[in-house]
Amino acid sequence: MSDTKFIIGMRDAFFDALYEHAKRDRDVVIVSADNGAPSLDKFWQKLRNQFFTVGIAEQQMIGMAAGLALEGKKVYTYAIAPFVTTRVHEQLKIDVCSMNLPIVCLGVGAGYAYDIMGPTHHTVEDISILRALPGMKIHSPADSHCAAALARITYQDPSPQYVRFDRAGIPELYGGKRRDFTPGLLLARPGKDVAIVATGIMVHNALEVAEQLKKAGISAAVIDLHRVKPVNVPLLMKLIKRIPRVVSYEEHLLAGGLGSSLAEIFVDRGLTKPFLRIGQADRFVFDNGGREVIWKKYGLDVPTVTQRVRRWMKR
Repeated sequence: MSDTKFIIGMRDAFFDALYEHAKRDRDVVIVSADNGAPSLDKFWQKLRNQFFTVGIAEQQMIGMAAGLALEGKKVYTYAIAPFVTTRVHEQLKIDVCSMNLPIVCLGVGAGYAYDIMGPTHHTVEDISILRALPGMKIHSPADSHCAAALARITYQDPSPQYVRFDRAGIPELYGGKRRDFTPGLLLARPGKDVAIVATGIMVHNALEVAEQLKKAGISAAVIDLHRVKPVNVPLLMKLIKRIPRVVSYEEHLLAGGLGSSLAEIFVDRGLTKPFLRIGQADRFVFDNGGREVIWKKYGLDVPTVTQRVRRWMKR
């Protein structure tokens, strides 16, 4: 990624913004599963009746959140991403989605953010399994400005929701720019030859790929799809209407992820543009060495993706 200035992490930007809502609304409650954060300290210090921790008991956390929501609370659950998605999938299905409760699940460590910790901590199937749950909305911010905006967006929305945060150290994209994140996607870079639709950290990589493609005479647009479900289909179609090719780029399994979601949309609407999906193939990753090592080995890094798109554009 580029050497863009680093700012506060997504998770902390979200909690700092949420705190302002919680001060005014005593029905805002956080339930955490053995996870802390500097930005959470003020909740348990100053809003003691609005912050609870259940320890290493994520399934209990969701059951507790459902009980609180049934009593009129707006509940935010927080844990490492795989433990608030895969580990509690049945509870999300029955306790949250089937009753359409106003519970927002917050997961830190999307994709390979916990790179050296292996499949127990990798989160590359969360979009697949959660978008299959009726009523569940999925948010995937690319920087802290979007994450902070999601505090308001999720607070105002009574739907079951999931927010997948990256870990600290992600460069800002939208600092100093007025952006409306309410529509669920935005044009991060204009282009006319190909549109790269990405989410989360891969928006940063997509922008670098677009810059490399420019050197080869290819004008690539980059679309930040930060609300993965439901996709704002009319706006997406408007943005890609005059662009002849589309690429999806995700740090997620190809099965059921962002690319699958777009493919379903295109098929259902009879869209016949050439479409290339880039993501993780059907495998677990046990490699050490860090996130960028994983990207390079499995073809998700900027140089490999750039070359792949260039070859595909020649067909």
